[in-house]
Amino acid sequence: MLFNKEHPWRFAIGNWGAFVVATILLLIFDNNKYLMLGLLTSAIIVTIGNAIYVLYKKRNSRAEKK
Repeated sequence: MLFNKEHPWRFAIGNWGAFVVATILLLIFDNNKYLMLGLLTSAIIVTIGNAIYVLYKKRNSRAEKK
């Protein structure tokens, strides 16, 4: 299900995966806490944006069915 290109949460899932990988690499090589906080902030912003998009798309699909 995660590999489906039509999955509505694909951007948030990919973004959180990239955040986890980047955080692990930063902990191993650099340990820059401010960069990790920036990555976390960007992951949260993309997730909120994706949630707004999913809710907007769901609302429009209901309106088109009526």
